[in-house]
Amino acid sequence: MGQFEACWAQLRHDRGRAMNELGIGLGSGPESGPGPWPLLLAGKQTDVQDITPALLDRLVDLIGPALARHLLHDTDITLADGDVTQSRLANRFRRADGLRWVRHAALHGVKVICLKGLAAAHLFYPDPDLRTMSDADLLVADVDHGRLVALYHAAGLGFYQAEARSPWGFLSDASHLPLTSADGASNIDLHVHPDAWPLHLGLSSAAVFAAARSIATADGDIWVPSVTHMLLLSASHAARDLFGPSTAKSLIDAARLLQQNGGEVDWREFEGRLRPGRVEKPVRAFLAILKRLGADTRAVPEHLMHAGGAEFERAVADYAALFPTDSSALARARREWLLCAEPSVAMRRNWQRLTGLLRPHN
Repeated sequence: MGQFEACWAQLRHDRGRAMNELGIGLGSGPESGPGPWPLLLAGKQTDVQDITPALLDRLVDLIGPALARHLLHDTDITLADGDVTQSRLANRFRRADGLRWVRHAALHGVKVICLKGLAAAHLFYPDPDLRTMSDADLLVADVDHGRLVALYHAAGLGFYQAEARSPWGFLSDASHLPLTSADGASNIDLHVHPDAWPLHLGLSSAAVFAAARSIATADGDIWVPSVTHMLLLSASHAARDLFGPSTAKSLIDAARLLQQNGGEVDWREFEGRLRPGRVEKPVRAFLAILKRLGADTRAVPEHLMHAGGAEFERAVADYAALFPTDSSALARARREWLLCAEPSVAMRRNWQRLTGLLRPHN
């Protein structure tokens, strides 16, 4: 056996052992199974007869007890009522606080678009308090950006960096550091682009504002992106985070969008924004992952779900196992280059990271 074959055999052995400990089998073929995802994404029966405590704990870590109980309602798994209640209260607090700052902007004549979790909570779930969110992502038009920052500053928000960031890996071009209150209760991620470079070359803030729609919530009307833009942003966000643990919620959001509103997606517009946005490869991979994991992708044109290769299989296996281990720096770099970014995009991002090490700036 050559060196490469030996390394590959060891990799499969280690992954298989980790997945077996979590109650998931890889099977004998090159493709890994979807694990519990058909149930999570579409309410389908799965081959996973028993979700082990370790797997359940990992799922709860990724999406929160409230959403985990909601998605697993047809199984025999039970979660502590206290944990679920606490999860819902925390979700409600974060969501209500985000909407408070949305209203504050509106009262001063500034329109903002709710992105990511704040929008998804009201669009795709029977109760918005099921959806976990760490902050409120708001998109503001360039013409209103300076005024809104000043308004939020005057109301008590500031750019407080609560935790140290690694000098390698953090790129801030679509949004600032979070605007937070001094006590940390409020956490607003103010976006100047819908998502990080280069997506805004294909999907600009102006385009998101032009297609945005107003929806009613218990806390007042809010603006959210169109269905087409929501799906593209979910895919872009997941790829930017390298299809890692933090993207489990994005995967569920996208699956629910396709199940509930797949017929409303303008696929011509969607596909037309991929190439100028330089996200064709990662978006196709995202949609292919959804299909492999059991989401209802009947509304998606088949040619938009063409993806494969060893790194694609590794990503599917990571999702199936619910990310039992942290990826190494080398594994993250490999995934970015092979699956999550066009080559020119990966090259620019890593050049920026390298120059940031040499010339750090605030």
